[in-house]
Amino acid sequence: MHLNLFVARKEKRMSQREIAELIGTHPQTYHLKETGKRDFLLDEALTIASFFGQKVEELFNKAEVRS
Repeated sequence: MHLNLFVARKEKRMSQREIAELIGTHPQTYHLKETGKRDFLLDEALTIASFFGQKVEELFNKAEVRS
């Protein structure tokens, strides 16, 4: 699970659906990615990190992002 991402999303009071829309994916797919069952693509991770004003490294472990 991407705990830092989960915490950042909850602090902004955003749903998984809203973040899924931000990166252009289905909410169920986003859920699988946030829970660590699928990998985020690099462009998705960059978009999310930019949105939250954080570095990719702060939200994700390097092994959890696929280029």
